Amino acid sequence: MTAARPANDRFVCDLAVELDTGRARISGRIRDITEAGLCCVVGDPVGAGINVTAHLRLVFEWGMSEPLPLLGQVLWLTPTEGQYQVGVAFSQPTPDVWQRFDVLLKILFGQINLPTPAAS
Repeated sequence: MTAARPANDRFVCDLAVELDTGRARISGRIRDITEAGLCCVVGDPVGAGINVTAHLRLVFEWGMSEPLPLLGQVLWLTPTEGQYQVGVAFSQPTPDVWQRFDVLLKILFGQINLPTPAAS
């Protein structure tokens, strides 16, 4: 990754995510994210060891970003307050997905500021 930050620097956040197991799509919220993986909270259990595609989205007042699909594997699952906390380790993405993920992390770390749309 090219972002100027320590490797595997954890960013606490609240991002929309959808985990696609190939059989189901489970919506949730990312609690924290690194270059290596993410921790999210979902309503339905996802078994450890399952391969997933995590579709990440930035949500703004004026809309949302295109989903960013990151392949990964569920490493752990912990029940918490009627939901499930899930740890996902990312697989090696293609260069174009790495570039998009790097931009997303730069936005989260405040290294890129997005313009807000002009009020009409």
